[in-house]
Amino acid sequence: MHKKLDELLLESVQAVSDVSPSSFLSMQYKSLVNVMHFIEQTQEAAYADQTLRKLFGTQNWVLDPQALERFFQVVGEVQFWMLAKNKGILLDRIPEGVRSTPDFRIHGSSPNSIQFEVKTLSVTDGWRALAGMAENSFEARLELQKQISRGERVAMVAHSVAPHGNVPRGLEQTTMCRHLIDKASGNIKQGQYLGAPTFLVLNLMLIDGHFNGNSDLRPVAPGYPYEWSVRTGALWTLAFGSVEQLVHGIPEYEGLPGIEGKLERVGVLTNPDFENVAGLLLIVHRLSEEPIFYGLRRNADGQDWASACPALSDVFHALVGTNWNDDLDTNGGCLTTH
Repeated sequence: MHKKLDELLLESVQAVSDVSPSSFLSMQYKSLVNVMHFIEQTQEAAYADQTLRKLFGTQNWVLDPQALERFFQVVGEVQFWMLAKNKGILLDRIPEGVRSTPDFRIHGSSPNSIQFEVKTLSVTDGWRALAGMAENSFEARLELQKQISRGERVAMVAHSVAPHGNVPRGLEQTTMCRHLIDKASGNIKQGQYLGAPTFLVLNLMLIDGHFNGNSDLRPVAPGYPYEWSVRTGALWTLAFGSVEQLVHGIPEYEGLPGIEGKLERVGVLTNPDFENVAGLLLIVHRLSEEPIFYGLRRNADGQDWASACPALSDVFHALVGTNWNDDLDTNGGCLTTH
């Protein structure tokens, strides 16, 4: 009798807990278990079941950064499927073929119906960075054990998890915006967005804009972490950034420059090379909360959606609720969480 996927995941996490625990697995564990349950309950997700069981059968796979990255890619795709179903949007997985196709389409509809291409963005420098984080985790664990063996009354260590790598001081917001644009743009294959309206879905379980409230869907987000703060919305910029855009950072105290410099990038929905991308759907992981959808769309597409494919707007808003915005900040007044 097969063990359940969540049992195999738990065994994998526990096997390395005293050696080099993965912060990503620990932080996402509850939501990952939900995905394991969905896979076993969904016949069409048998491909993911097979892939994960093979992965779990590899001893200490958590310590292999390429295997860990592959795990999150598989789980990130299925998590979108599960979250969409929870919102009442039923999907069919599109079988992989010779030509490049999206991952999902609306259930039971025609081949030209709404489609979704899902990408789980990895950390900056990908599996190599994950390898470095695993090494840091191991060194921190080793230091903790040394303190305990010395009889220290209070044993304490700290190690960092840096999805964006070594970020230059004073360019924190600029670096995050650039990394997100570069990661997303590098994952777009033109052929996947032809023939039917297709959303790009980005699962941000490994890398995000740090501030994950819905105010990050605005061009600028005011009032946090200080009342006088005004920072550039990294998620809005991911979609609508422009080369000459000034990036507002978060100076350490009043009196320091608030603008870090120019973005020098073009956002996904602003880039003319990606005009066939219908919109962005983001899966955002706020600490201690269930993953949620955020959405970004071009304001000028509104009339096209209404006339050519009214279901686009229905599906978009069914998934994101009030957590959406466009290039003109139309919904900005509803976006207040940080």
